[in-house]
Amino acid sequence: MTDFRQLRRVRGHAVWLAPLEKRSIIVDAGAHAGQFSQTIQGLCGARCILIEANPTLAAQICPPDGGTVVHAALAAADGEAEFVFRANREGGSIHASSSDRDTQTTTVETVSLATLRRRFHLDRIDLLKLDIEAAEFALIDETPDDVLADIRQITVEFHDFLPDFHAQGLYERARTRLESLGFICANFAFRTHGDVLFLNRRHFTLSPWDRFFLQHIARWSLKLRNA
Repeated sequence: MTDFRQLRRVRGHAVWLAPLEKRSIIVDAGAHAGQFSQTIQGLCGARCILIEANPTLAAQICPPDGGTVVHAALAAADGEAEFVFRANREGGSIHASSSDRDTQTTTVETVSLATLRRRFHLDRIDLLKLDIEAAEFALIDETPDDVLADIRQITVEFHDFLPDFHAQGLYERARTRLESLGFICANFAFRTHGDVLFLNRRHFTLSPWDRFFLQHIARWSLKLRNA
């Protein structure tokens, strides 16, 4: 059995720390104030690319050693989008909701995963963290197969609990897409899909027992260790 004792929850995101080390590349999309990257870098020394669309937050981030802050929104395609500010600064998004009619906006750059890799000469992405306030659905749906399939692990806060996205099968569609590319899905949340980890079987050898553990036991194990 694979040693999953290094499964951790970092700032609300399940991560398997065992494969991560100083040469690893972390893409932190929806970096907010940078706490996730700061914690990960402190645990394994990896290089972090922090992507934050909120201009105020992006300007305030102090990146970890060797890290880079990108003021942009990670998205399915390159271009521009209207970023919607919200009272909770970490809840801003390029995906407007039905309640955003009178909300302040600003134009931000959108950058795809493929472009991000070219721009920063990334030969790999060891961990992709997605906390991008409902933009994750289009990103997973529209990013080319080869780009997604080259990522080692993806940790996602899915926002299908929001009223505009509830009961549309968006999480199920995203999960099916990633599973078709070789990922194992492990939901560490209990009532939502707010903390889902995908491990890529193309890069990790996972036995049937490993898959069973990840899909049915791991969240309980992590909950007990964090109690």
